[in-house]
Amino acid sequence: MCLFLCNSGNWLLAQQIDVSQSTCGINEKNIKGFTVCIELDAKSVETGLSRHIKSIGKFSKAERNAWEGKNQMIQSISTDAIDFYAKQTVSPRCVQVFMGANRSGGESSLSEADQENIRKMVYDFALEQYRNDLKKQISEAERVVNLAVKAHDKRSQEGEDLKNRLARTRKEKARLIEDLDGNSKLNLKLKSDSIRNVSERETALEEIKKVRQIAEEKKQKLGLVK
Repeated sequence: MCLFLCNSGNWLLAQQIDVSQSTCGINEKNIKGFTVCIELDAKSVETGLSRHIKSIGKFSKAERNAWEGKNQMIQSISTDAIDFYAKQTVSPRCVQVFMGANRSGGESSLSEADQENIRKMVYDFALEQYRNDLKKQISEAERVVNLAVKAHDKRSQEGEDLKNRLARTRKEKARLIEDLDGNSKLNLKLKSDSIRNVSERETALEEIKKVRQIAEEKKQKLGLVK
């Protein structure tokens, strides 16, 4: 799915990239080259352009957002030494990126083949910026999806834990009710045993009284016999 999105996205972006021939003033020099309009964040384009410049040679800052590389051997452009320039300009509609070159040591223009190589470099640079931005968007979308999935899993787990806690609560409630019933029965038995014990004691007292009374009567009779 990601591969399909990247490929289809790049094909659509390729139809929108328009590279035009232009002249740009850098360090008080008019450099012939090519400009492309990139509709992305200026900071990300500047980072990409700086990285690209470092990858093809040794450059220094000519002015703000402009780079200059004297006497560079860039095989992807020319077999001869060239002075290469690049500049970024922010306009209301987009970020304009310029790349151009002269033959090293002078202001003579490059051959048509070398100029075509610069045009291709500008086009490939713009395409790479859109491609990287698309990858970032896909990564961000995947991150959001992953967060949503984790949140769903967490809610599902919390729901499962709640169900388990409710089940344990019901069991505990049933156990407590059973214990209460058991205690109630035990209390009733103890009360019954206590009542029976009191009754038995009262019966025993009555029997003792009767025995004492009989004994007294016998004593009295024995006194009479004397």
